[in-house]
Amino acid sequence: MQDLDRLPIIKLWNVILVPLQGDITDALADRLRQNVLATINESGADGLVIDVTGVWMIDSHLCSVMTNLAAAARLMGTHSIICGMSAEIALTLQTMGVDLRGVKTALTVEEAFAILGIRPTPHKKNSLTVRIRELLGDEAQREPSRREPLASPHQK
Repeated sequence: MQDLDRLPIIKLWNVILVPLQGDITDALADRLRQNVLATINESGADGLVIDVTGVWMIDSHLCSVMTNLAAAARLMGTHSIICGMSAEIALTLQTMGVDLRGVKTALTVEEAFAILGIRPTPHKKNSLTVRIRELLGDEAQREPSRREPLASPHQK
């Protein structure tokens, strides 16, 4: 069970994020699939993001687990996106003839969340900062003054 602890299942808003990392054995991949589907069932999540950025290698079993997980999630009403695939892994999957047509992909976690409709909120300006700029007016736009370096006690 300790191996599964290093593969967190994170619920953010109404999306489940599964960041895969390191070497994932067949047994670990199967347990992960079961736990993710149970989490989707319990939470009713709208989206599932599987991040493979930290995966060293994707073999045929892990690929099968990911595609079956995405298909099962889709049957449960959850949109799935696999993100973070390196060029090497993409070429390997292509060479193996893996079909990911039923699964959406994204380059980054941020892009995956954007596909699911989750975008960062624009940074709000601190009201104190706005008020200070109002009071200083043109002075706030000028470059800060440059101070002369302090003289060393050894200089005369």
